[in-house]
Amino acid sequence: MSDAFLTPAPGAKAAKVCGILAIVFALTCAGIPVAIVLGIVALVQQGKAKRLAKAEPGVYEPVPATGLVTGIIGLVLPVLMLPFVGIVSAIAIPALLSQRERAREVAVKSNVETARMQAEAALQAIQTKAPGQVPSQDAVIQALAVDPLVQSLKNPVTPSAPAFQRGTSAGPLGTVMVYADQEEEGGVTTWSIKFRAVVRRGGQDRVIQAEVITHTQEQVQGRTEDGWDVVQPPVEPPPAPQL
Repeated sequence: MSDAFLTPAPGAKAAKVCGILAIVFALTCAGIPVAIVLGIVALVQQGKAKRLAKAEPGVYEPVPATGLVTGIIGLVLPVLMLPFVGIVSAIAIPALLSQRERAREVAVKSNVETARMQAEAALQAIQTKAPGQVPSQDAVIQALAVDPLVQSLKNPVTPSAPAFQRGTSAGPLGTVMVYADQEEEGGVTTWSIKFRAVVRRGGQDRVIQAEVITHTQEQVQGRTEDGWDVVQPPVEPPPAPQL
């Protein structure tokens, strides 16, 4: 029978297609497991087509070696690409993790800055309502606790932990801790609201801090009639009423 009337053996076309796809996936590095599977399928289909063509030469046309060659290349390429994949992984994975940690740190810094700005707004509102009075640190912190913008913040480092929490002790990674603070230096007492968050980058903890000064007071010095130096202690702000 003339070759013009012969049909391709079943599996020959599948072997060719699978072999070509195996080469393509092997070159993408990420598709190496798929390339190995397709290479095996190509060889199996090539063997099936050759057996059928040999068993019925008058029905099926000779099977070209395309499926065999592409299938073998599809199996060999992944082996050759493995060292390259290892080198790329050794460079790309640490860089990706570092970029991820940097992005989380930027997000935590944004949370700290948001809390600080809202604290300044709350302090200004309190001073507007009661001009001339010493502002209460607790009142500012309580205003932050119910502030819608602060409540909407998310913890980018520890999603299960709150983004904003009151307390002086170290909280979960990424949580913005807020607390009242008082410092004395050079005869001046400063009351402030402190913000503190801890992030981890490169295996080391980094502390992000900010503050809002509520008020300051300078100690007044004088002398008694007997010549003794006296210092008037600073007046602490009254505590806010418990809600």
